[in-house]
Amino acid sequence: MFSGISSLTVFLNQNPELKLLVSTILESDDDFWLVGGCLRNALLDLHQVDIDIACSGDPTALSKGWSAEVSGHWFWLDSNRRQSRVVLQDGLTVDFSPLRAPSIIEDLQLRDFTTNALALPLDNSFPDSKPLDPLGGVHHLLKKQLHSCSAQSFTDDPLRMLKGIRHAVTLDFELSAETLEQIVSSVNLVVNVAGERIRDELAKILNAEKNVKGLELLIDTELLGILLGPAGDNWDRQAAMVEIKSLNEKIQEVGLTTEKEMSDLGKFEQFSTRAIFIFARLLEYYAPLNLPTLLHKRLRLSRYLQRLLEELQKEPAVELFTLVETIEGQRLQALLVEQLNPFAYEKMLFWGVYANLLTLTRVLEMQKSFTTEQKLGRVPDLLNGRLISSLLNDSPNTQIGSWQLKLKLAEINGEINNVVQAENWIKSKLLFDNK
Repeated sequence: MFSGISSLTVFLNQNPELKLLVSTILESDDDFWLVGGCLRNALLDLHQVDIDIACSGDPTALSKGWSAEVSGHWFWLDSNRRQSRVVLQDGLTVDFSPLRAPSIIEDLQLRDFTTNALALPLDNSFPDSKPLDPLGGVHHLLKKQLHSCSAQSFTDDPLRMLKGIRHAVTLDFELSAETLEQIVSSVNLVVNVAGERIRDELAKILNAEKNVKGLELLIDTELLGILLGPAGDNWDRQAAMVEIKSLNEKIQEVGLTTEKEMSDLGKFEQFSTRAIFIFARLLEYYAPLNLPTLLHKRLRLSRYLQRLLEELQKEPAVELFTLVETIEGQRLQALLVEQLNPFAYEKMLFWGVYANLLTLTRVLEMQKSFTTEQKLGRVPDLLNGRLISSLLNDSPNTQIGSWQLKLKLAEINGEINNVVQAENWIKSKLLFDNK
C-alpha cells in the first residue's frame, strides 16, 4: 500500500513552492522527514491541505527563508518548541517541527495514532526513500481503525481524545476497543485543555458529514459530560439522537445554498450553519447549566455564536409562523422579521423550515424583504419620536420606544398602514385610556 505515497511525491514535484522546499531541504545539514497526516491522506487518496515536516535540528531558519522566497506567511505555532507554520498563497499550510525524541522512530512512537505515525525521509533517495512505519499504521489504515500509539498518548495531550473522534467521523474509521477504553479512563484530563483547542476540534466534528456518529462517540466515551457538564434532569439520549438525526436529514434535504447571503453565519469558518443547528438541538435536549458561561468561557465561542445558540433555545410562538406564511407586502414582511430578531433568519430555519412549519422559499422572501427595508438593522418607524412625543403632550414619562413597537404591531395586524392612520391610532388609544 506504500505505493500510494507516489501521489504525494507527484504533488510535491508539481507544486513549484514545495519543489523548491524539497531542494532546499536536500541541501541542509539536518535530516528532514514528511510525517503524519500528509502520508496518511496520500495512502487514502485524499486531497492534501497541509504538509507536516519533522527535522532533526531546529527548522526555523530554513522555514523562514523558504517562506520569504515563495511569498508565504510564516508564524510560530509554539516558539518554545520551535514549531512554526507557513501558509502559502493558495492556502496550503506547511508545518515544521523538531524531533521530540533522539530519533525519528522514537518521535513517531510519541505521536497520537498509529495511522499518523508514518514518515518518509527527505534524503538523497527521495522520492524513492524507504517509508517508516514502526507501529503498523498502514495495516490499521487498511482495516480503517484508529489505534493510539501508546498508553501515554492521551496523558501526553488529552486533546487527542477529541482528535480521535474527529478522525473517526471525517475518515469514517472506527476507534479500536483498546483505544476507546483508554479514552474512557482518561476522559477527565480534558478539563486541562485550553478552550480554544477544544472549540476547534468540536467544530470539525460537528462540521463533518457524519456528525451524528461524532456526537454518539462523545456520549459513549463520556467526553460530552466533561465538555458540557452534567445534563439536565430531562436528558433523554435516545430522544435527542432521534431528533438530531431528523434535523440533520432535513438540513441536507433543504440545502442552504444562500446561507452566505442571508446569514452572518457564512462569515464564520469554524462552525458551519448545519453544525450550529445540530449543536443547538443537542443543547436543547441536554440542557446544561449556565449556558452563557459554558459557551464563552469553556468552549471559547465568539459572542456572536454564543448569543445565536442561546436564542435558538427559545422557540417562537407558532402564531408567528402562521403570519410568516400568510403576510404579504414587503414592509409588512420586514416588520414581522424584525419581531423575530435577533437572528430571525436562523430562527425561521431552525424552528420553522426544519419543523415543516415554513417553506424555505417563504423564509428567503421574508429575509430579502427585511434586508431591503431595514436601515441600520431596523425597519423605519411610521412616526418619529418627536411627533409621538407631541401627540402625548410632551409627557416627561413618555416611552417613545414602546409606542413605536405598538405601532409596528398594529401595522402587522392590519390596523394601520400609513402616517395619518398611525397618528389617529395613537389619539384613539389616548382617548380610550382617559375615559
